[in-house]
Amino acid sequence: MKIALLKQEIYQDLYVCPVTEKNPANILFSSMGRVGPIGLMAELGADFYIVKEEQTFETQIYKKVIPHISKYLYLLKTETLDKIPGQEFKIPGSKYPNGKFAVDCNTIDWGYYDIIISINVSLPNHIVRKYPKTLFAYMIGEANMATKSVHFGYDVTMNQMARGIIATKCGIVDFPYTFLSSHTLENIMQQNLGRDSKRKGIFMEINSTTERPVTKVPKHFQPLLDNGYEVILHKQRIDENLKSIYDCKYFVKMGGRTIRGNSVAEAISLGTLAIMNSNEVIHKELIIEECDVKTMDEMVALINRLENDDNLYRKLLEKQRARLKELFFDAPIKSMTNCLEHKRMSNKTNTYKWYNKIYDRLCFIK
Repeated sequence: MKIALLKQEIYQDLYVCPVTEKNPANILFSSMGRVGPIGLMAELGADFYIVKEEQTFETQIYKKVIPHISKYLYLLKTETLDKIPGQEFKIPGSKYPNGKFAVDCNTIDWGYYDIIISINVSLPNHIVRKYPKTLFAYMIGEANMATKSVHFGYDVTMNQMARGIIATKCGIVDFPYTFLSSHTLENIMQQNLGRDSKRKGIFMEINSTTERPVTKVPKHFQPLLDNGYEVILHKQRIDENLKSIYDCKYFVKMGGRTIRGNSVAEAISLGTLAIMNSNEVIHKELIIEECDVKTMDEMVALINRLENDDNLYRKLLEKQRARLKELFFDAPIKSMTNCLEHKRMSNKTNTYKWYNKIYDRLCFIK
């Protein structure tokens, strides 16, 4: 099955590299920020494209997604993310702007692929209609937008959820932004660093504090320090941050804002046990019962116990990894395979009329 992942040259996240780049580590470490669906390339051999901005209604919908910075996103054609007003504290993984590697979407034979996955809406509808045997899916970069039904003439809307629900036909599909399997990131780091993890220390999830960039351990983490544990803080560059998590034994969050949980998936895939309050995580499925703690005292007690029971530690990590594989890899791919079969069996070409455009515009009005 041939898959392509696409983003526009004005998208403020993910990888900055040419489609000819096939090394998963090089792709991953070029990211402006998040890990994203690196499993598509690392596990399934997908191609990654940055496409030039098109001026159709559907490809301009990104301006409705994050309107407070949309007027600056054109800069990403020639500048890196840290040059965007309000994003100066970011340290993107690549020294190049999106535009350096952007290609004209009208010059690509998208019929070569079985499945196209677009972050936001990268391809205009006339291209979608041109390839009736290819499945076209979009995922709005900010979750919970345009997910109640499929828009823009595409076949699938990805809702960034990972509940194990397997779709049987085109429509709404559970597909997480961070798509990877149980050992995807660990394998990448092992190959890149040429060594195993040090498995030492506790990594604090960034949203446990409001400080940006993070420079100090917050007061409510003091009990961990008092018990002699080293608390590792978030790094701004993606390669440095992933290396820190890879070398830690625990990945913890306590307090701060509720998170979607993509960072939890990343930690587990790196081989680091995730411990936190499941009420603070949208992807709470990954926080197994044994690692669900409600207070810092409970967290300290659990880590103390695990430090004295290596067998229990390994058992809990394997349980988390199995759940990650099931929810963040196996189920989403099965859903997409089902959707592809459904489209090809139905043999219908999607239409996109004026009233569809009105409906699509309304889905972004809050």
